[in-house]
Amino acid sequence: MQPQIEDEKRSKHPYFMHDMILGQPRALHLTLETCKKEAIDLTGYWEGANKFLLTGCGTSYHAALASSYMLYALFQKTEAEAIQAFELKHYYHLLNPSTVVMGFSHTGFTKTTVDALSKAKDNGARTFSLIGVKDTPITKVSNKSIVVGNGKEKSRAHTVSYTCAVLAAMYLSAHYTRTLTASKAAESFLEQFNDVPQSVHSTIENYEKQVAELAEKFSKASQYFFVGSGPNVATAYEASLKMKETNYAAAEGMELEQFLHGPWVSLKPGSVVFLVATKGPSSQRNLDLLKVCNDLEIPTVAITDDKNLIAQVKDSIFMPDVSEEISPLSYIVPLQLFSYYTTLLKHVNPDMIHYDDPKFWAGRQVIFPPGTH
Repeated sequence: MQPQIEDEKRSKHPYFMHDMILGQPRALHLTLETCKKEAIDLTGYWEGANKFLLTGCGTSYHAALASSYMLYALFQKTEAEAIQAFELKHYYHLLNPSTVVMGFSHTGFTKTTVDALSKAKDNGARTFSLIGVKDTPITKVSNKSIVVGNGKEKSRAHTVSYTCAVLAAMYLSAHYTRTLTASKAAESFLEQFNDVPQSVHSTIENYEKQVAELAEKFSKASQYFFVGSGPNVATAYEASLKMKETNYAAAEGMELEQFLHGPWVSLKPGSVVFLVATKGPSSQRNLDLLKVCNDLEIPTVAITDDKNLIAQVKDSIFMPDVSEEISPLSYIVPLQLFSYYTTLLKHVNPDMIHYDDPKFWAGRQVIFPPGTH
């Protein structure tokens, strides 16, 4: 039986993916309210931990990676690391009662992530999950769980669950640090989180039309590179994944310096490079990459708050000035929209991620047997 989305398969715009993208401001607001209610209890549960491991698969792993930079910014004596759930399950062994393992899974069924948390729990670690649906298998191996967002995503190309999970993990991390250390940095982040839903709303309202025009301009590109650094490495990975899932593009997300150490030489006519670039340590290297692209006549698009970069790039989305650690919450939104509008131009249903093709659906059953994803 071929899959359906919420018992309905839309055949034209707006697809469910578009609904989900535009629904992010409300979902983020609800997530904030949930986290404010749960934060005190969770802070007590985390107290005394000396290591945080954040884990997931696919989009959920990207959420774990983006969230980990908040912990890097706040922790001084506590370790933090994002690790893919398969790697955690099979190759990571430093787990003990002072370790918190934070699992990300929108559906709560992702077997690899469930197994990773089960292993962690068996080894005495404290397990916690951020999920979109309650009473799912991951809750059975999690000492504590928080449901974020505003319900199950209606599109298989997940968008709102990503931003909600990132916001929740960041907020809870900042609350924990502020409570234990009276950190001024954590207090500043907590104040900034209140602005996130409106910031995402403004980004959608101000830039959706421009992003649709960028999709028109670059929909026939043969190769897409999304390049980021710091917290926005995760943004680059997630943008690339959305392009692959929705319109099956040849897309790759890379860390900026890694891209400069070899992969840039694969640029050729038909390539387009997206720079996901906040002001900060990567500013000069982004300018270096831009110069190389200009010299090679490779088109570039900058998602940035850096006016120096804006002045030297033809196509850009000028983002609001926020702390770099929080920027993934808004920087991913134009790229979600770009993926969506590129998909429209290719006359593909973004909600189905190729599962409406019998051969791909059969492949899906091999990779994810029923009940495992």
